Amino acid sequence: MSGDVTVVHVGEPWPEHWSVSLYLCGPTPQDPALESWRPRAERLLREHWTGDGRLAVFLPEAPEGGSEPLYPQQVAWEEAAMHAADAILFYVPRDLATLPGLVTNVKWGAWHDCGRAVLGSPPDAQRNEYLLHFAELLSVPVAHDLPGAVAAALDLAGPGDRREGADRHVPLALWRSPEFRAWHAGLAGRGDALAGGRLLWSRGNPVTDWVFEARLRSAATGRERTELASGPGNPRPRTPGTSPRWARPAGPCGAT
Repeated sequence: MSGDVTVVHVGEPWPEHWSVSLYLCGPTPQDPALESWRPRAERLLREHWTGDGRLAVFLPEAPEGGSEPLYPQQVAWEEAAMHAADAILFYVPRDLATLPGLVTNVKWGAWHDCGRAVLGSPPDAQRNEYLLHFAELLSVPVAHDLPGAVAAALDLAGPGDRREGADRHVPLALWRSPEFRAWHAGLAGRGDALAGGRLLWSRGNPVTDWVFEARLRSAATGRERTELASGPGNPRPRTPGTSPRWARPAGPCGAT
């Protein structure tokens, strides 16, 4: 029996809460005669999600009959969703003639070492050797069909935990960290509340070291400021707001 699954199409607002969130990253056919792989992935997720609470699925395509937002808004939506996602499912059924996945290559290069990636590479996919090499090197879970990739993404995310409001910006890999939980629990005592943020850097699969750029709001003044919270053994960015290599904005994941 399937649980609560909410699909969030590109440009749409996030649900108010979720227990697990997945991002579906990979090439999108530009020829309307070719079917996208994402509707099948959505069906598989609805069939296999049996966890407590809501599974939010970020899907960087417009809904049927809808239109995509303007390019800058699309890029911003995708980047925010990828920063927040508990697992990023890369499915790359590459065909150089019809589904080259050029932007997907950029996205993979930016996020493959974040500790939240899964790679789906069908046996007949063309020119995926480089992706598979780094997946093996970094212990990224790999599957060779879409059902296996969906299962691997759910397994990587693991048991969910409800997050709402600003806490939706905190992926489970960070949310479960004792160091992060201690920092988060201490905010109220300092007169602060989490207003947003993003996981700037992380290492390990599963994630062991991390830097989180937190946007904090003062209860006394209502003013916001940025603070870096970090786990053990990580290099800090040189200045607040400086994005490491893999966190830099790239082109839309839904493009080829």
